[in-house]
Amino acid sequence: MKPYDLSHMHDETSSSKSTTETDTVSRAKRSRVTRFVLFGGLAVVLLWAALAGLQLFEAQKRATRGIDLLREAKQSLGPAELIRGDGLDELHSAQRELDAAADAAGSPIIAPFQILPMVGRQVRSVRALTSSAAQVVGAGVTTMEKSSNLLDQPTRVGSDRVELLEQLGGVAHEARSGLSTISLGPSNALVGPLADARAELSARLGDVRDGMADVDDAATGIAAMSRGPSKYLVLAANNAEMRIGSGMLLSAGVMSMQDGRFDLGPMTETASLTLPNGLVPVEGDLQARWGWLDPSAEWRYLSMSPQFNANAELAAKMWQAKTGEAVDGVIALDPIALKSLLAVVGPVEVEGKTITSKNVVKELLLTQYVDYARNGDGSLWMLGQAARRERSSAVARAVVAKLDATEWDTAELVEQLRRASQGRHVLAWSSIAKQQRAWEGAGISGRLSNNSLLIGVANLSGNKLDQFLPVTSDLTHRRVKGGTEVSVVVTLEDQAPMGLPSYVIGPYDPSFVEGEYRGILSASIPKVSRDISIEGGGELVVSGLDASTRVAGISVGLLRGEKKSYILRFTVPNGYETIRIEPSARYPAVHWTASGKTWDDNGPRTINL
Repeated sequence: MKPYDLSHMHDETSSSKSTTETDTVSRAKRSRVTRFVLFGGLAVVLLWAALAGLQLFEAQKRATRGIDLLREAKQSLGPAELIRGDGLDELHSAQRELDAAADAAGSPIIAPFQILPMVGRQVRSVRALTSSAAQVVGAGVTTMEKSSNLLDQPTRVGSDRVELLEQLGGVAHEARSGLSTISLGPSNALVGPLADARAELSARLGDVRDGMADVDDAATGIAAMSRGPSKYLVLAANNAEMRIGSGMLLSAGVMSMQDGRFDLGPMTETASLTLPNGLVPVEGDLQARWGWLDPSAEWRYLSMSPQFNANAELAAKMWQAKTGEAVDGVIALDPIALKSLLAVVGPVEVEGKTITSKNVVKELLLTQYVDYARNGDGSLWMLGQAARRERSSAVARAVVAKLDATEWDTAELVEQLRRASQGRHVLAWSSIAKQQRAWEGAGISGRLSNNSLLIGVANLSGNKLDQFLPVTSDLTHRRVKGGTEVSVVVTLEDQAPMGLPSYVIGPYDPSFVEGEYRGILSASIPKVSRDISIEGGGELVVSGLDASTRVAGISVGLLRGEKKSYILRFTVPNGYETIRIEPSARYPAVHWTASGKTWDDNGPRTINL
C-alpha cells in the first residue's frame, strides 16, 4: 500500500493557515482603520461642536454686554433724546458689542446645528436675536446722528423752522419703517437665559420703535401746526394756587401760527370769562367726578382732573361760547415752562424789569404780589391786582415774541421743553388728529396711563400758599391674597410765612384765618385698583373712574405751622405690579420715597412692586 503523501497535506495546511492569518491581519487593519476613521470623525465632530459652542458663547457674551449697555441707555431712547443725540456714545458701544455678537452667531460653523430638533431652535433664536439687536441699535445710532446733525445747522426764523421739523420727521419715519420688519426669531421652548435675553431685547426694541414713532408723529404734527394757519388757546397756569396736575388757569389768549411764525394776542384773566351754568355741557367722567364744581362755568375750576385732554377740549368749547372764536387746540404753560423758554431766548424786559430764567418763577409766584400790594382802601388794592395781572400776561407775551423773532439753538429748545414737559409744566391738546398725535409723541398730552399714580393737592382757599406747602409721599407695598396692597403716606406742612400781603396768605372767607390752607387731597390710581381708602382727612369728596384711572379725594385743612399725614391705600391684582408715578406739576415738587429710592416728581418714575 502506497503511503500517503503527507507533505502535500502540510502544504495545504500551511496555505490555509497563511490565508487565515492574512485575513485576520486584513480585518485587524480594516478594524483599526475603521476605528481611526470613527475616532477621527468623532474628534472632528467634537472639535466642531466645541468651536460652535465657543462661537455661541462669544455671541451670548457679546450680546449680553450689548443688551446691558442698551438697558443703561434706555433713558436716551425718548423722542427728545433721539433728536438731540443724547447717549450716542453708549449706543455706539452697544452697537459694537451687538455687531460682534451677530458676526459670531452668523458663523458658518454654527449653521448646521440649526437642523437639530431642540438645539436648532436655540441656535436659530441666538442668530435672530443678535442680528435683530444689531439692526435695532444701528437704526437708533443712524437716527441720532442724522437728527443731531440737522440740529447743529443754524435755523432762521419763519419757514426754516417748519422745514427742519419736516426733515426730522423724515429721518424718524425712515427708521420707523425699517424697524417695523425686524423679527426676533422663535420665542417658544427657549432655555432660561435665552428666553430672558429675548424678553429684554423685545422690551428695548419696543422702546426704540416707540421713540421713533414719537419723533415721527411729533415732528410731523408740529410742522403741520407751524405751517398753519393755526390757532391755539394759551392758558397761563399759576403753581402758587394748584389744581390736580397743573396750576390754576388764571389767564387765556390766542396764539396764531403760520409759516413758522407765531404771535400771542392779548391775555384775558379767566375770572372775567365766566359762563352761565349749563351753557357748555360737561360730559363723561369729568361731569361724574367734578361736575359739582361747575367747571364749564368757572375756568378756575378746570384742571381738577389731571386728564388734560378732557379739560382742554372743554376749554376750547368754553372759549368759543364766550368769544365766538374757534381754536384748533389748547396749550397750558406755567412759570416753570416760561423759565425753560427764557433759558433758550435769553432775558426779556417787562415794565422796566429784567425777567430771566433765574427769577421768573419767583417773580410770577410771589414777587409780583408783593410789588402790587397796596396799603390803601379796597379800590387801590384791586387796582394793584389788575396791574399785577397785566404784568403776568406781559411776561408771557414778551417771551413768545422773543421766541418768534430770534434765532435760537433748536437742540437747546428741545432739551429745555423736554424738562418742562416731563414735569407737566407744558401741556397740549388738539382737535386735529395729526397734531394730537404730535402732542402724545412729544409726551405733553397730559394723558394718564391705566397704571398711573398721581398725588395732587388742589387749593380751595383762594390764597397763593401752595408754594409754601411742601408735600412728601412715602410708598410701601405688601403681598396680599390675590394681589399687592399699596400704601402711600402723604404728608402736608403749612409753612406760610409772616408778613406777606393778604392776597398771598388770605383769608378770603370769614371762616378762614390768615395763613390757613384748605383744599382737596386727590389720588389718581391704577384703573384696576380695589379696596381704595384715604385715612386722616375730612369727608370723601370725589371717588370713581376718571378716564384711564380711578380717583379718590378728601378735604384737607391746615393752619399755619401745622403738619398732617394721610394714608392712601389700594390693592392691585396679580399681574399689575408695575406702577408709573406721575409728576404733579407742583412747585416745589412732591418728594417721593419708594423701594429704597427717593426723588422729586419733576418727571415720571416707574416702579415694580
